[in-house]
Amino acid sequence: MDQTAEFVRLWTQYHRDVERYVYSMIPRSADAAEVVQVVSVKLWEKWENYDNERPFIPWAMRFAWLEILKWRQRLAREKLVFSDELLQQMHSTHEELDPVMEMRRKILGKCLEKLNQEDRELVRLRYGGRHGAIKEEAERTGKKMHLLYYALERIRVQLLNCIELNMQRGGMADA
Repeated sequence: MDQTAEFVRLWTQYHRDVERYVYSMIPRSADAAEVVQVVSVKLWEKWENYDNERPFIPWAMRFAWLEILKWRQRLAREKLVFSDELLQQMHSTHEELDPVMEMRRKILGKCLEKLNQEDRELVRLRYGGRHGAIKEEAERTGKKMHLLYYALERIRVQLLNCIELNMQRGGMADA
């Protein structure tokens, strides 16, 4: 696979993880989005130095951490800035919990596969990123919107139970 395609594949696969991390560290979404953009550019600029024998996500997270620190230095005079101690604590917590969260995301994928087609479609509509999709679905199907949201709540509970059960069993065995 050529280098550009490999970068695009990995960044596409993991950019949401980097986004979640950055958004957890930066209080304003516009600032967080800007930092994520800078991270993606920096990753591409340094792509030739990436060791493909090592996992991509820790490498990308290191760039994100450094860009968060740079952002913090630029905005140090503002009132709404996390303290160094809090930022370091959040970073440490993220590093500590990342393997668990990655396992939970993988299990979630398997649990989603267990849902029937209608429930999977409802989850896709709600979390697919298209604003107003549930309302459109209600209009399309003639179902009341609150019933779709009740169904989503039932699905969320089902998915949470599936994840918790599989985590207790040690991971992906029965997901």
